[in-house]
Amino acid sequence: MTDVEGDRFQGPLPAVVDHIIVGAGSAGAVLAARLSADPDRTVLLLEAGEVIDEDVARVPGMASTLWAGASAYENLTVPQQGLAGRRVALATGRGLGGGSSVNGMGWFQAFPEDFEGWAAGGAAGWGWADMAPYLRLIEDHEFGAGAYHGAGGPMAVTTPYHLHPTTARFIAAGASLGWPVIPDLNGATREGIGLVQSNIRDGVRHSVLDGYLNPALGRENLTVRTATAVQRIALDGTRAVGVHCAQGEVRARRSVVVCAGALRTPHLLLLSGIGPRDQLGRHGIPVVADLPGVGANLHDHPLVPLAWPLTDASALRGGYYEDPAATYQMMRRGPLSAVGQAAAVLRSDPGLTVPDLQLVLALRGVDAGRDPLPTPVIISLVALLTPESRGSVTLRSGDPADLPLVDPGYLAEQSDHDRLRAGLRTALDLFAAPALASVTGPAVGVPEDRRDVDLDDYIRASAGPYWHAVGTARIGSDEMSVVGPDLNVHGIEGLQIADASVFPTIPRCNTQATVIALAERAAELIKQT
Repeated sequence: MTDVEGDRFQGPLPAVVDHIIVGAGSAGAVLAARLSADPDRTVLLLEAGEVIDEDVARVPGMASTLWAGASAYENLTVPQQGLAGRRVALATGRGLGGGSSVNGMGWFQAFPEDFEGWAAGGAAGWGWADMAPYLRLIEDHEFGAGAYHGAGGPMAVTTPYHLHPTTARFIAAGASLGWPVIPDLNGATREGIGLVQSNIRDGVRHSVLDGYLNPALGRENLTVRTATAVQRIALDGTRAVGVHCAQGEVRARRSVVVCAGALRTPHLLLLSGIGPRDQLGRHGIPVVADLPGVGANLHDHPLVPLAWPLTDASALRGGYYEDPAATYQMMRRGPLSAVGQAAAVLRSDPGLTVPDLQLVLALRGVDAGRDPLPTPVIISLVALLTPESRGSVTLRSGDPADLPLVDPGYLAEQSDHDRLRAGLRTALDLFAAPALASVTGPAVGVPEDRRDVDLDDYIRASAGPYWHAVGTARIGSDEMSVVGPDLNVHGIEGLQIADASVFPTIPRCNTQATVIALAERAAELIKQT
């Protein structure tokens, strides 16, 4: 969308609609498209950010340039004791499309065991059998329709068609260590090494704007407004009746659906008097619903980045890599046409029944389309998929303009640190295999002797977020849950939540596919009311 096209999202707010959706990210765009498909429902989609620069967002290799500035909330955490007291930026998308417009586009389905864990923990109706149909529904997968994939759905899913020279070496190195080479990391067998699937079509990002929102924009019953921050939910007793914005109040005849993400959603609930009584009292906010779980259970995949210099730089300086920007502009190929190309999904301990580590090969031979780096490098990201550490989102003050206090509690549990260390060792073993060692030098900044104490220092100094925050308004029926299996907020009528904040536990994967599938199911649940 150009800036001129962005003007269509400015203008007065309607006085009353059937449904107000707060947040136009991955979940909000889905809800807006699905609910407005019913011509008898009027829908208002509100987004605090602006239209994100399409010329940048469309180019996969430019993704990292969108993780700061106007297109993202920085969300600087409180000091993290597990990270040597560092504060880190848990960035989230800010603008039309949210995370789907700025993320790394990796498409990983949650494991069946993830959904089964949700159901067993109190999220009845959210097991694998319930969610698998939605995962197929949302896909337009290059593999076609089957037991694990769909065809003709809103979201394009492809494997990289132009491979980085080290991608094959990465997979060959894994195979030499005895890891299964998996043709489909989202198929029946998901432990092993293989090509990453991404929301990229013909070398261009394919976001929820492409799949869901843009096709719905011509509907007269759908209104979209950007640069419109919701300050509080309007309540009549214990019923949500609308929202308060700086531009005014809008009333909702049927429901308010909050899709603002795992950090902004609990913040909005707290500002509206929905949350732990003692916290609300400290900030002078009248209690509407005493829900102690609001803002609790925050967690993310902790991640350690590793860099290896390419000693054989000819792979980057020949052919398509000589002028990556021109190559992309002319052919939609080269380093700018992808981010992560291959990944391994593994166990930190052979005694585990399901993998808990992810190793991703990321392209960093060029810097966002500019000149090749002085020392070409490749990056591996080591992520812990099943963290036990938990944190929180709490109020800084009762002023909606004040950002919340974000404490993910990274590596607060020693077991998380130990398993991440095991993942670091695994990555070092992978790059020591001949297929990679023959073209790379030693990992930058990592002691070669690999003593626990040295690796621990490296983790504390370099670990950070994978930008997959979840869990702060989780599904369940116990006192720490915030929504029931129908996604209605406990004790409040006409208020639903449909985003990653309702995940009871984080999936063993990047979260985009799970969020979109959840939003599809949420739309069906809301249509039944």
